[in-house]
Amino acid sequence: MMITIEMACSINGLIATEDGNEDFLSYRGWEIMLEFLKEYDVLIWGRKTWDNILSWGEEYLNDLKDIKIIILTNERDSKNEFPNVTYCNSIEDCLSICEKLGYEKLFISGGATINNAFMERGIVDNIILNYNPYVLNKGIPLFTGNYFENKLKLEKIVKEKDDILQVHYNVVK
Repeated sequence: MMITIEMACSINGLIATEDGNEDFLSYRGWEIMLEFLKEYDVLIWGRKTWDNILSWGEEYLNDLKDIKIIILTNERDSKNEFPNVTYCNSIEDCLSICEKLGYEKLFISGGATINNAFMERGIVDNIILNYNPYVLNKGIPLFTGNYFENKLKLEKIVKEKDDILQVHYNVVK
């Protein structure tokens, strides 16, 4: 199994304002994610990220209609209105579902708690960060939760549209 975390963030590593707002991030980040997803079997999000996407409207949901999605949530009564979306309540449950469905390439794109949960287990292979030309002094970081640390190896840097700097890392295991 190959696991990649990909996130859009400010230049100082914040993925949203303190109240969860992502308006400072370029729409190009959404396009980049959709391009990457062509190479992956499944997209994994946390419930808060999914709730944000649902609030953005039909256009965004249309972009996702052919993408297999797993939502990690602690809420037991999550209603599933989408045939391409599976809900699970733990990383172990998520990995078990992926194995059962034959998903080899997992793409994680938020939020901070989900990113952290995968990193602290030492199972992430790659991290791709899309640094947006924006600075916040407070907000939600890329990772939040239990302590972990990892050395990364720079793979490549891509100058994207909208002054986004995309940095690819391999996680050293």
